[in-house]
Amino acid sequence: MAFCKFCGKEIPEGGVCDCAAAQGQNAANNTFDQANNVFNNDNNNGGKKGIDVNDTINKVKGNPTLLIGGAAVVLVLILLLIFILGHTGAKGAAKSYAKSITKKGKGKTYYSLTLPDDKIKDLKDDDDWKDKIEDYNDGIKDSIDDGYKYKLKSVKKGKKLSKTALKGAEKYWEENGADDPEAKKGYEYKIKVQVKHDGDKKTNTDKVCVVKFKGEGWKVIEYSADDLKEMGED
Repeated sequence: MAFCKFCGKEIPEGGVCDCAAAQGQNAANNTFDQANNVFNNDNNNGGKKGIDVNDTINKVKGNPTLLIGGAAVVLVLILLLIFILGHTGAKGAAKSYAKSITKKGKGKTYYSLTLPDDKIKDLKDDDDWKDKIEDYNDGIKDSIDDGYKYKLKSVKKGKKLSKTALKGAEKYWEENGADDPEAKKGYEYKIKVQVKHDGDKKTNTDKVCVVKFKGEGWKVIEYSADDLKEMGED
């Protein structure tokens, strides 16, 4: 038989005492284990490993005075991870793209997402990058100043891109200035935007593909999954 280190009560070997301190530690241990699994799993932003919280776990385990605070810290980290994953990766790229076509001053975001890094470098080398961004920003601004109002309604993830569609993405990316691109994975997204002008209101739904290219991260191609698949079949 074993004895509880908190209250001294006799407990079965491998069991957990029913006193408050022992139950609190057991709950915290479970929380830490779950958090460690979350942070060590591959996330959706490149498959990189997350944060290892083992050091924190070892320091807090066995110290009842730190259990509540430690559990709270882990909860904050989990919520932060959820927030980060929602604003990075494929979904983050899709949301950033959607905002860039509905708001002023987002030209840099738009072209950073829709152009290969090699193409962007060429534009910068030729001193055309800033002009391209300014032209885009001026176009959106003029449209809004003319009375067009854009409201982003939703950004929804669709189907995963097939190997053929990824091949089409590579072909498209190469045609637009990329040097030997390699598409790792991708998804189709549906972007719904409401447009108001002169009392008229309509909602447009466009399909784009968010593709992760090796060495570049997530990029946006303004074609549907079917369009890219057709390109890959040619």
